[in-house]
Amino acid sequence: MLLLTNKIVYRAYFLFLILAGTCGNSLTVLTLLRDKLRKYTTCQYMAVCALLNIGVLLTNTLNLMLTLGYSIHFRSQFNIAWCRVNAFIAQWIRGMAAWVLVIVAVDRFRQSKKVCRTQKANDHTVILTIMLTGSVMFILNLHYLLFAGNRVILTENTKFLACIFDSSSSNSAQRFFAATNIWYELVILVIIVSCFNKLETK
Repeated sequence: MLLLTNKIVYRAYFLFLILAGTCGNSLTVLTLLRDKLRKYTTCQYMAVCALLNIGVLLTNTLNLMLTLGYSIHFRSQFNIAWCRVNAFIAQWIRGMAAWVLVIVAVDRFRQSKKVCRTQKANDHTVILTIMLTGSVMFILNLHYLLFAGNRVILTENTKFLACIFDSSSSNSAQRFFAATNIWYELVILVIIVSCFNKLETK
């Protein structure tokens, strides 16, 4: 029963999620970037968010499906550089997707305080905002690019590249990020939720 549940969730459902999510977000992007809609800042932000959601599906979700559904450790297939680049890109995209939603909420809140409720994108505000957010997320996730991944010894002295932060590693950076990474994720989540709540109560 456990194996059957695993196959249904991590093979069938995750595959459906990736296919349906990619198609749905692609249609959203095409719709929001039409001439009548793309002139508005909110539509541009939402189009970027839809693209990032596709990225999340093709990095984090796909990796989970391969790892837990098929025992294919995609990020561990080659060398440690491959592991770090994949982990960094996946975390950067996931972080960007979350923060763009906050930016959309801020943009909508700012427009609600004006007489003209829908702001047109007549400058480079959207591009600059996305570039600034992307740069900040690059810095915040740089530890994945520099320290992720550790070679461990499995049964029968088989070496395996674990694309994680290893709490039992001899590397102090590995131990530090293994111990603090969950708190880092939690703090980011709390900040995002707090931003939404603050905007909704104003």
